[in-house]
Amino acid sequence: MAPTSLTWRAAAAALLLLPLSAASASAQPSLEVSLGRSLGSLEQTDERASRQTTAVSVDAEHKLAGEHVRLFYALDSGSYTTAGDWSYYLHSAGAAWRSSAPGESTPTLHAGVSINWRANGTSWAAADYRGAGAFTNVEWHPTTGVTVRGGYRVDVRRFPDAAELNQAEHGAFASLLLNFRTRTTLIGEARVGAKQYRPDVPAAAELAGSTTSPDATPGTGGRGRGMGPGYRVTLTPAAATAVGTAPVAAGGTASSLSIMGRVAQSLTDRTGLSLEISGRNAAGALPTAIVTTPALFFDDGIYDDPFASRARTVRAGLKHLFTAGPEFEASAAWTTKDYRGTAALDESGVASADGRLRADRIVRAGAAWTLPLFPEWTGPVGLNLVADYSFTRHRSNDAFYNYSSHALGLGVTLSY
Repeated sequence: MAPTSLTWRAAAAALLLLPLSAASASAQPSLEVSLGRSLGSLEQTDERASRQTTAVSVDAEHKLAGEHVRLFYALDSGSYTTAGDWSYYLHSAGAAWRSSAPGESTPTLHAGVSINWRANGTSWAAADYRGAGAFTNVEWHPTTGVTVRGGYRVDVRRFPDAAELNQAEHGAFASLLLNFRTRTTLIGEARVGAKQYRPDVPAAAELAGSTTSPDATPGTGGRGRGMGPGYRVTLTPAAATAVGTAPVAAGGTASSLSIMGRVAQSLTDRTGLSLEISGRNAAGALPTAIVTTPALFFDDGIYDDPFASRARTVRAGLKHLFTAGPEFEASAAWTTKDYRGTAALDESGVASADGRLRADRIVRAGAAWTLPLFPEWTGPVGLNLVADYSFTRHRSNDAFYNYSSHALGLGVTLSY
């Protein structure tokens, strides 16, 4: 699907929702629509490509029963600069319940359910999935400036065209937030997770000779990534033996532990600075298959599977709110990601003879300017113009993920 068609279909759906929300304003509905188009430049080894990309998001919710119940729907859609059809639609809908009204200091129990449906363009159509999840969280404010949270979530995902990707994921977290009179905020969080993959590995014919899909054909970048069904099987035993460890089965149950610490400081009433450090360790079974993702695709938790790698990230951010309404935000991050069983491939799509595993080093930086449009005329409807710039330097021993990117973006957000 062409990027322009993707934008206007999603935009039309979003605008149709607006009068429905406005018609029942007394029930506290809300809607936010974001339309964006960027012109990016992607540089890879022996390749330069640039084309327009799109991004559209819709977030709608409806609160009722004194704000104890929330119904929600979200659409995330867009495309990527990598050659091929890397467009996607991700629909999410569900309901959440809270035991107390917002603003109350008593411990609050949250519970909810959600369903997800993702449809991808032809370059990764085999990785379409359907999912359902349930969660329960508790939030407590024992004293002023202190917030304690904890919770559990389970998600089940099914891939109609790639059953080896079927999975069930469990996760639990605990966090502590401290606000000080110095306008300093400290956050600490720990998460543990388990993911169950389909226990049987792909057929031996798929495992023989290459880690890429047997249907992939030569194309952009020298090895046809994005031309086939969009995933590669995991040659776990050979890769694990090469690094001096015992072979680990592909398929089964994997575990993870993530730790995050964040400090945020208000420099003035309208300026804030933050620093975040996080780390993730993963163990146990390896994914049966690793989905090939386009350049600039990060951290979705499913295709960029956190159970497949160990990672460390340092991120800094700055945000300033101007008195007239505009906002400026800038951030920079550095990430190391070392995969546990994914072979690093060369430009021909062949694993190296020494069995090296994929290792990535990622630098990302960006800035965004948000400008309210006609606030004196729009009333309860917010209309903003957003201009942004982003830079990504992705270095990897896997040729497909070795590139640099500069992108300028211009978009509009509509909220109610």
